[in-house]
Amino acid sequence: MNRIITLTSTALLAQLACSSPNHKNITRTIDLSPAATPAPGKQVVDAAYQSFSIEFCYMADYAGNNTNPNKFSKQVVQNLYDISGTYPIFRVGGSTQNSAVYFPNQTDVAIIAPFQSEASDQPSHSFIGPKFMESFQQLPEGTRYIYGLNFFQSENETLFNVGDGLDQCVLEAYAAYTALGESLYGFEIGNEVNSWPGGSRRPANWTLQNYVDQWNQYATAISQNLTGKDSMQLFQGCAFIAPRDVSDNITIWNVEHAEMDGMHSNKAKTVADHDYMGANCHYTGAGPTIETSLFNRTNMLSRIWYHDYLGNATVDSGIEYVLGETNSISCQGAFNISDVMASAVWAVDYVLYLSSLKVSRVHFHMGTRYRYSPWQPIYYNDTEAHVKPIYYGNMFNAAVFAGGDKQTEVLVNETNFGAYTVYHKGKPESIVAVNLNMWNSTMDAVHRSYTALSLPRTWNGARVSRLTNPGVDTADNITFAGQYVDGKGRIVGKKSFDKVIDGTVYVGAGEAVLISK
Repeated sequence: MNRIITLTSTALLAQLACSSPNHKNITRTIDLSPAATPAPGKQVVDAAYQSFSIEFCYMADYAGNNTNPNKFSKQVVQNLYDISGTYPIFRVGGSTQNSAVYFPNQTDVAIIAPFQSEASDQPSHSFIGPKFMESFQQLPEGTRYIYGLNFFQSENETLFNVGDGLDQCVLEAYAAYTALGESLYGFEIGNEVNSWPGGSRRPANWTLQNYVDQWNQYATAISQNLTGKDSMQLFQGCAFIAPRDVSDNITIWNVEHAEMDGMHSNKAKTVADHDYMGANCHYTGAGPTIETSLFNRTNMLSRIWYHDYLGNATVDSGIEYVLGETNSISCQGAFNISDVMASAVWAVDYVLYLSSLKVSRVHFHMGTRYRYSPWQPIYYNDTEAHVKPIYYGNMFNAAVFAGGDKQTEVLVNETNFGAYTVYHKGKPESIVAVNLNMWNSTMDAVHRSYTALSLPRTWNGARVSRLTNPGVDTADNITFAGQYVDGKGRIVGKKSFDKVIDGTVYVGAGEAVLISK
């Protein structure tokens, strides 16, 4: 069954209803008064601020190879360039990079990745060969990559009979460096290693200092092999699981302490943390919901607090702090949360808030079998390649950061409503408002509630791009500025905008708007 989503005439009528609110349903009015300039010290971000992360074992699915390039992925990546003027940066890594082994003599196939069952989200391991590197040549020219390397024990590694893990890491790095050329943004050595002590990969007494020392050993060996020098600023360090401890105890695993233990800017160009809004990892009892995870800004802000702290703590090191892997719900997402409109609306609020802090880039994670993926790259599970709801949030964010040189200030910071001023070269350029109140597709559209935004007269006539659909619980009939993505990955339909009239814009429950001067 092909589930590619298209707009029907009924859906178009629903969209018209969404963009022309019944004034009887205005539940509140919020006065917005953007400052003339951003606060001192606000970070400046580029047009690739909202980027992506592809699970290592699925790179060949997403990009294809020289014989069969993935035209769908190429188109949806090109869409983002056409909107923003810059290609996103792709980090290719995740838990499967830890169990990937490079075999230069495996010349017949790109990747051997056996799954334990049809229901498995990931393979048990990945054996890759030179053809795997062809995938990095298939997305539009100008796309850059962070390549995730394995981090086996330096010697006597028994996993997959690797033996000397340092040699294996250097070998794979050389193959990637040679194949990617100018498209290589950096290397990442190991994924979420702060979960390793006491497991199959490192002993229980493996400390943060041990990790940093070994990371420097591997980075130095790679640098020497590639350039003959001891150090290259070509690495993304840490890639830690969500930080939840920022105490003064230097033995605690976090990026601040890693830098204090010797991870320096002569090798690390970025340090990364990972985070999600909840978990779908074999939980018992009540699991995450839209209301408790994505549309609860208290939940979101409580998690972002750690990134705010760590971004400020590391800002003077010369190493940029990034959110190297993130999405809605961890363990590959949750049905009816990660794969519906709610994820798109949440993604707008989440990224805008992060951009107001010292988080220099955000990478949304994806995989062929994952519920939270922005797009499915190939035919799988009886469906053709298609974009998923969160991709519309990605399109929205690409429009916000188009052209780069942007700064963000928080205007409204409530439990279910957020608003932001976006500055370009120090002057107000746009306002983003996100209404995270629930609205389901089963409800009567004429009763949808709206928040009225009252703006200064200088914003009269500004253009309003609306992200909307009939309800946050469905993946159907999503549009951004009146357009949608068709079965070939193309953005189609005539752009349609609202206007700021008499200083007022309406934002429906479960919608986001971009107000551009």
